[in-house]
Amino acid sequence: MTNHRLNAKFPSISYMERAAERRIPRFAFEFLQSGIGREQCLIRNRQALDEIQFSPEYLTLERVNPSLETSIFEQTFSAPFGPTPIGLSGLMWPRAAEMIAKSASAAKLPVGLSMWATATIEDIAAIAGKFLWYQLLCTNPPEIENDLIDRAKAAGCEVLIVTVDIPTITRREKDIANGLSVPPHFNLSTLLQMARRPAWALAMLQSGIPRFQSLLRYLPKNASMGESAQFLADIVDINVTVDKLESIRKRWPGKLVVKGILGVEDALCCKDLGVDGIVVSNHGGRQFDAAPSAPHVLPYIREAVGSEMTLMADGGVRSGLDIARLLACGADFVLIGRPFIYAAAAAGENGVSHMVFVLQEELRQTLAQLGCRNLAELEHRRIL
Repeated sequence: MTNHRLNAKFPSISYMERAAERRIPRFAFEFLQSGIGREQCLIRNRQALDEIQFSPEYLTLERVNPSLETSIFEQTFSAPFGPTPIGLSGLMWPRAAEMIAKSASAAKLPVGLSMWATATIEDIAAIAGKFLWYQLLCTNPPEIENDLIDRAKAAGCEVLIVTVDIPTITRREKDIANGLSVPPHFNLSTLLQMARRPAWALAMLQSGIPRFQSLLRYLPKNASMGESAQFLADIVDINVTVDKLESIRKRWPGKLVVKGILGVEDALCCKDLGVDGIVVSNHGGRQFDAAPSAPHVLPYIREAVGSEMTLMADGGVRSGLDIARLLACGADFVLIGRPFIYAAAAAGENGVSHMVFVLQEELRQTLAQLGCRNLAELEHRRIL
């Protein structure tokens, strides 16, 4: 249902983005916004989407109200998109993970939860229920990784997402320049930035300094914040091998998704391992500045893995039209990151619900404009 006040104030995601920038301290907003290097990958994500054009049909088809309902992984969702797992979301806006989980699950969309979230698996599962998808980064020792898998299973999680596109520690220039660390260390500059954002500061005061809640039980006893941060950095096993994926496949009884695939060989490898789906993603332009964008590789990956394997994609989505563009390139489902944080920062839980409404309306209008009776017909309207 339309919230007329929010609709007038935030008619599109770009309005929410501008509002978020006014409410989030610079160091946290730049952590959300920035890419890596010269940010060419970030720019390419936007350009690749803008290049996709469609051929409308106005005379040959009857006007219908197109359905957005989408079924993947033996679940049915109200639309073909949902929030991707977002690490440290509580730094960008306090309790953002909870807001996103409430609004997305209420809209019958899946809820991606990062291992690096500032809320526990169990807390978000209590909100999202069967709509929870949990993202795992492999660990060394494997006992922590195995326990996280078992906790996700016990919490009723339907889908496990294994992220593989972080093979090395990265240097993000803006984060370094801002002195951003995990857990956050506040200096005079950051304190002044927080003082200029009173709504954020008050919300942070109420929720507390963001911490990786699902991982707290694994920390050494009596460790300082600095020691805890180093421990968490050390346990991440950045080299995800075929053997590692095989062991996860054996342990995890639900649907298994691999996130961060950009090439045909990796996609075929996932298929051979019995992976249920892959996310074609360059990590929002945050890992490798020379990586291709999803629209450029999706058609080749779809051709290689065939129609039966579930393909998802992300990167640069800011509208319902962008969702349609990725679906037309071969994706079955679209994951979205930054806009969910914009919405939470702009207007809280109601803002997230409004953003979902906006995307659904824009996607429905895109289908109607093209004469598409359903999502499957988008591919046949794409001309570029």
